[in-house]
Amino acid sequence: MDGRWWVVRANPFPDHEMYTLFVDGQVRFDFSDAPEPWTGLRTGLRGLGRRSIRAALTPLRPFAVYGSEVGQPCDIPFCCG
Repeated sequence: MDGRWWVVRANPFPDHEMYTLFVDGQVRFDFSDAPEPWTGLRTGLRGLGRRSIRAALTPLRPFAVYGSEVGQPCDIPFCCG
């Protein structure tokens, strides 16, 4: 969007918010309810080339676990461990 990568990570719900939004590899906010314009929107990596996928996801690899983006990765065994 506007030359920036928007990536939504699915989180271990209901222990945490359902999603985390990252824009250009930076966390923006957590949310559980999708904004109205997103209702019914189908997105994904289909149709993107390998370089684009790598550009979008490589900065987020260290943030696979909920909370890791703020230096507090969740270590609850039944949730994120």
